Amino acid sequence: MKNLMRNNINILLAALLLAFTSCSSFLDEMPDDRTVIDSPEKIGELLTFAYPEQNHQMFCYAMSDNATEKPKSSRKNEINSDAYNWLDFRLTTQDSPDSYWTGCYSAIKQANHALDAIEKSKRNGEMSDDVKPFYGEALIARAYCHFMLVNLWSPTYDPATADSDLGIPYVTKPETNVLTQYHRGTVADVYENLEKDIVEGLKYIDDNAYGNKILHWNFKAAHTFAARFYSWKGNFQKVLEHTDLVLAGNPAEQLRDLNGEYSKMDINEAIIQWGKTDEKANLLVTPQYSSWFVYFHGSYQYAMSKEFYDFVYRKSFVGGDWIWDLYGGDPDIFFVKWGYHTKKDGLNSDIGYYMIMNVLIDMEEALLLRMEANAMLKNYTAVHTDMDSYMSRRLRAYNGTTHKVDFTKMEKEYKESNYEYGLSPFYELDETQRVYMNCLYDLRRKEYYYTGNRWFDHKRFNTKVRHYFVNGDVAYLSEKDPRKQLQIPLNAQAQGIEANPR
Repeated sequence: MKNLMRNNINILLAALLLAFTSCSSFLDEMPDDRTVIDSPEKIGELLTFAYPEQNHQMFCYAMSDNATEKPKSSRKNEINSDAYNWLDFRLTTQDSPDSYWTGCYSAIKQANHALDAIEKSKRNGEMSDDVKPFYGEALIARAYCHFMLVNLWSPTYDPATADSDLGIPYVTKPETNVLTQYHRGTVADVYENLEKDIVEGLKYIDDNAYGNKILHWNFKAAHTFAARFYSWKGNFQKVLEHTDLVLAGNPAEQLRDLNGEYSKMDINEAIIQWGKTDEKANLLVTPQYSSWFVYFHGSYQYAMSKEFYDFVYRKSFVGGDWIWDLYGGDPDIFFVKWGYHTKKDGLNSDIGYYMIMNVLIDMEEALLLRMEANAMLKNYTAVHTDMDSYMSRRLRAYNGTTHKVDFTKMEKEYKESNYEYGLSPFYELDETQRVYMNCLYDLRRKEYYYTGNRWFDHKRFNTKVRHYFVNGDVAYLSEKDPRKQLQIPLNAQAQGIEANPR
């Protein structure tokens, strides 16, 4: 553990390339009738607002088993506390579920206005070539936001129950009335609409339409998102098809080079590099309002303890130590990921909002999804090849011979009896597949620590969540506990959207 604490980390991110506006309730703003979207350029500008301006990572992280109660007094935060205790959230501010719900539906609104403008621009029923990339971007942007919403506020997709499980409103038309009534439909309805938008949108994605494609739904980001969608549906042949379009012959060269380039950086350099659009591993980066950044990672009451770090980042099953270094001093420890930027209220203002450049899609996700697909399709040699590539960038002193992946090593660490992972997706896992999937479940935990992705794996695999308290108590969230579905925001309920059962 590095003995390093910098209480005042001055992180100088590049100026944010997009500015988002905030709104405080569900679909509550009328479009500005004075704005006429009558050119491809204006459609493109409208779509810069079709990405969630709010962030889900803080509350998803604390709900998952990646957080624990720290043994010493730490920084209190109501969102952090409510999330860890699986309570309905008291706050609706930045970094809360309510703010993320609003941020997603606000982004959907912008995508729908862009799609409406494209529809109106057609001549003889045909789109012009210069708007086709924006049509693809708008559909994928709309699908991504609905995908995030349904997997936070609805039960996990299961073909046996999807026709009766409550979904979320899938909004496909521009709003013309503030008091529009929305209905939830079913999870099956949402997934049907998601697939339509993804399949159609992918036809038109064109990286050449953008000055900086990493700020938009580009080819590789969109196909990785499609692979994510199909992993939830259990269609692993589709996962493989989409990830093969993203990954090159040697995927190690596309990953974040943690044990090479990053190991030579100081903390400020590493934080800046993490969210840069020229970081080779980053496929989609977007600015979001959030105070969820490195120092606060370590200072919250429900976060990482030294003992917890030692367990999660125990020695790799192939041998060797993981590259993630600790910073700070007990109990406020953390390791480096993204940083923050302060957006001021005005040129002469002393107050403002924290913002981060958030990586929504990366190469690591594509590689991990491809490993998962090959494990489920029983292409085990392909899994080993990709996992060797992954390990080559994640182990401190990687040796291609000593640290080579094989099933015997994997089974010794990841057989079910060791940790009782309890993966219970709607599809079947045989004994061998379960070892591979337990391993990938753990690798994803390590890779996406802090990002909240672990919570989505708890949902996708219907796993029990354990939370530990300093007084010795242990709390459990069962596989099918209704609290795994966030409660519908009160202002959305007031507009007729049915609440989740409790």
